[in-house]
Amino acid sequence: MLPVLQLLQLCFPHSNIYLYTFEVLQAAGFDERMASYMTLSIGLSELVAAVVCSSIIERLGRKVLLRGGYWIMASLLAAITVTLTLQHRFFWMHYFSVILIFLFVVFYGIGPSGATISVMVEIFSQSYRPSAFLIVGCINWMGLFVLGMIFPVIVDNLGPFCFLIFLGILALSAIFIYLYLPETKGKSIMEIKAEFNKLNFGRKETSVTENNFPKEQVSCTKL
Repeated sequence: MLPVLQLLQLCFPHSNIYLYTFEVLQAAGFDERMASYMTLSIGLSELVAAVVCSSIIERLGRKVLLRGGYWIMASLLAAITVTLTLQHRFFWMHYFSVILIFLFVVFYGIGPSGATISVMVEIFSQSYRPSAFLIVGCINWMGLFVLGMIFPVIVDNLGPFCFLIFLGILALSAIFIYLYLPETKGKSIMEIKAEFNKLNFGRKETSVTENNFPKEQVSCTKL
């Protein structure tokens, strides 16, 4: 389950937004020096958003931040596509594109960026957690490598419509989270397992003892 979520997150245009930002800033009339500072400020805004996420994640829950973040980011990508398409007809569209890019990065930091890490920790027991993080790390770097290689080709062929691909992926990710990921806030690993069974198989977990340990893990000795 977790590698799938991480793979979906890797398909976000978050990393590719940084690749496209410099061109958008230059088209907006910023010189090369100012465009560099603006790109740096976008990274700083993501850091601030991550701090905000840490203060609200326990109030709103992981699933709300993930699902809501995906839908908002998809909406922002649709707006960015429109502004990039019309940037040659209206001079102020360049500046609107810059604002939308800032908002996209902020909502990524507030939502999926922080909530994904929390879900990664909470849906695995301690014994399986190192292996899960190792698999996710491998998927992460391979995904970044592939996206970094193919994104310039996508831009050359699709131009301002390049983000429509990622918009669809974000929408599918939000639906996937809504259907198959339980809320993990304040729940034990056994409660989360029961929620997974209820969502994925339509039944509740019944093989739990009074101490919330599965029966297959309960053993006794005979003297």
